[in-house]
Amino acid sequence: MLKNMNFIDTTLWRNAFLEKNDGNDGLRESLRDALLNARKNASYLLDKIRGDFPNLTIHDITHVDGLWQVASVITGENYYINPLEGYVLGCAFLIHDAALSYQAVGGHSELRSTVEWKDYFADYSKVSDWTEDEQLYEADFSTIRFLHAKYAESIIKVLFEREDGSKFYIIEDEALRNHLGGAIGKIAASHHWSIDEVKTLGSQIPALSGYPQQWRINPIKLACIVRCADAGHIDEGRAPDYLLKLLELNGVSKYHWIAQNRLSQIDIYESDPQKVLIASNIDFSEKDFAAWNVACDAVQVLDHEIRISNEILSEIDKKLCFQAKSVIGAESRQALSKYIKTDGWMPCDANIHISNIEGLIKNLGGEKLYGSEHKIEIVLRELIQNARDAIAARKVVESGFEGEIHLSIEQIEGKYWFSIIDNGVGMSMQTIRDYLLNFGNSFWASDLAKREYPGLRSSSFKPVGTFGIGFYSVFMVASEVLVETRKYDSSLQSNIRLRFPHGLCLRPIISQHKGASTGISTVIKFCLDEKKSKWNNTAIITPGYMGVSDFEVPYKSIIARMTAGLDVDVYYSELNKQTELIHKNIHSKELDICQWLKDISFANYHEGRKYVDYIENNWQRLERIENNGQFYGLAAINTLYQPHSTFLGVDVVGGLNTGVSHGGKDGFIGVVFSEPKTARRDPSLEKKSIRDWAFNQYKTMRLRGLTDQDRLHLPYIIGAYGVDMSSDLYIRMIQRNRSVVMFSIDGLLQETKNNHWKLIFPISSYSPDRVDVYVDYEKTLNRLEESELLFLPEDNSPFLSLIDNDKDCPFNLWSCLKKRAEELNLSVFSSIQNNKVYGRIEGKLRAFMVEVK
Repeated sequence: MLKNMNFIDTTLWRNAFLEKNDGNDGLRESLRDALLNARKNASYLLDKIRGDFPNLTIHDITHVDGLWQVASVITGENYYINPLEGYVLGCAFLIHDAALSYQAVGGHSELRSTVEWKDYFADYSKVSDWTEDEQLYEADFSTIRFLHAKYAESIIKVLFEREDGSKFYIIEDEALRNHLGGAIGKIAASHHWSIDEVKTLGSQIPALSGYPQQWRINPIKLACIVRCADAGHIDEGRAPDYLLKLLELNGVSKYHWIAQNRLSQIDIYESDPQKVLIASNIDFSEKDFAAWNVACDAVQVLDHEIRISNEILSEIDKKLCFQAKSVIGAESRQALSKYIKTDGWMPCDANIHISNIEGLIKNLGGEKLYGSEHKIEIVLRELIQNARDAIAARKVVESGFEGEIHLSIEQIEGKYWFSIIDNGVGMSMQTIRDYLLNFGNSFWASDLAKREYPGLRSSSFKPVGTFGIGFYSVFMVASEVLVETRKYDSSLQSNIRLRFPHGLCLRPIISQHKGASTGISTVIKFCLDEKKSKWNNTAIITPGYMGVSDFEVPYKSIIARMTAGLDVDVYYSELNKQTELIHKNIHSKELDICQWLKDISFANYHEGRKYVDYIENNWQRLERIENNGQFYGLAAINTLYQPHSTFLGVDVVGGLNTGVSHGGKDGFIGVVFSEPKTARRDPSLEKKSIRDWAFNQYKTMRLRGLTDQDRLHLPYIIGAYGVDMSSDLYIRMIQRNRSVVMFSIDGLLQETKNNHWKLIFPISSYSPDRVDVYVDYEKTLNRLEESELLFLPEDNSPFLSLIDNDKDCPFNLWSCLKKRAEELNLSVFSSIQNNKVYGRIEGKLRAFMVEVK
């Protein structure tokens, strides 16, 4: 028993509870006895941790007892702590990790009902090589580690039950539980808080009634002791030999066990009592490299905790500072290797590092990623995307909320200033510090996001921004950047301002200024550097096809197309003109689809009324594309068949156009959603997700009656979506005498058999499994025999694939031919002939020859 009670001999315990014959020893004894009784009750819960989560290093009562010794070494022999503080500290030690078991949090079902568990399970359920039990366990473990500090705040109020049916509170004394339980819970929980949050605990709680006035409690002091003691208890007592041999450990858990198993207990460094020493009892061989680094990291964490604790304590009163000011050797890995020793290898601080961080950001967050064209539009797209994500998150955490994005362009003293304003969730100082100013670190997948917005990760919320670099694109075009933000549920007084006065710099000017309006969460303003990019209130659209003229559009149309699929209203104002709504939430019942199509396609700015008329006659065909509850777009098949860009269809990622002001040969009108392939938002369409939509469009067109043009062109569009129209498609062939013949696929197969024809499909020199569209027909036709017919493609699309079971186009030209031949009880035979066709680009080409028998 005495061995397990050695904590009562520590200096900190003795300073708090040792009899002093000052008339208050009875109160000291009652507090000491109450703490020992709480220790007995907490031991029951702490013993559950090993059974539930065996890979954790020791968290039972021996860890709690060890904290007294660690704290005594750090604070020093004569550190002042009164009995009430000793009691509060001891209880905080007892409960800081007590919630790391199922029973402590109410059991499996209670834990799994939390939004935090659902957030973690949403992540782990995507790990395909784990069983369901493994996914559940990992979600349990991550959640309980994430929440245990939060549970510590209220665990004192919980009535627990032992196996024998007896019930208990950790603190049995009702008066102490009621009057000190809140402070104890917060101090215990604060070991997982940031140091800024610790400051909110305050530095004085008056003594309870009936206790000496000078026994006042300093929560900040006690919180600093808890966090430093917990960081410093990393010796072999927490990873004993016998358990290390029993457990089958791997990965990070294994390295933590080995690291702690080889470390001695913390000690005062005799040559300099203001330093503490952590050394190894067993040297680390080269195979233990990872474990040595875990030990090194742990020592450096302790050093950091001691330093920052002393900083905030000195702000209150220098007498509160600890004797220990640092850990010997923590300044570098080489220095630490003198104490945490290695065998046969030498640690050094030659880590992979970035010597030019600003250069890296400029490259990876600038032109090297996004390109050098349309830079202003790219920047606006990235900033609008961030605003959209913030609004989408707030829609989840605040029922009934509908957000807005405002984009304005002003001219101030001859310079153009762009502002992007939203009323989303906003940012806390920790979000700014750890994520906005941490290049490549995305907030939405972080534990901080889980803590600030529980339930967000497991909800329908799906951020567009996942790479943590979009904000930095602004420096491609800006000479000055200003960010103002506050969390949406914070006061205007908490508004934070960041100013980058000279473009990209690693240390912006940070200050606090009252926010302008409760309807604004974040404002990002930047001054355009006209040496980097020019802005005009109109833009020239270049279709990029021979014979198709460029045309001019107002800048608001660029933004309207950019935001074509956005699920939030977007407002725009330019050079002090009236603010106008340029995009309506795509899910809104108030969306005017006809006008929306005209806006996103620049229809009113093309030459003539061709596009306006087409939209007015076809907008009713648009359908919402949905699959398993996921929204994939609002679109219809494009039947305006032509060999050049229409701008009628917009590929979007997260609702935002990826090509900015570019158009393409669209197989659809409206918007279709894609997933980003890269950080620059290159789209990748999961075509099987919109197969039902494509099939419905095809079915509707069949009921209406397919035209010859539909039969010729439609397969080039919907074959890639997995829709089989082999029984309806037409194919054009050209004969040696230059006559063009159009066949149904059935007719072509039958006539080929009857007339012993050979069908010639030119093979691309760039893709050996695809028909070439760049054929010199005059030269090729001169080489044809009377029995040979040359294929005439209608468009350049995946339909021209010659691969069986092509995942990019399941119903391609070759698969349709084979399928119909089989259904007609015909046999098709293919062969390759070299130098059969002349290409316009690459000279002689191979031909894919088809015969039917």
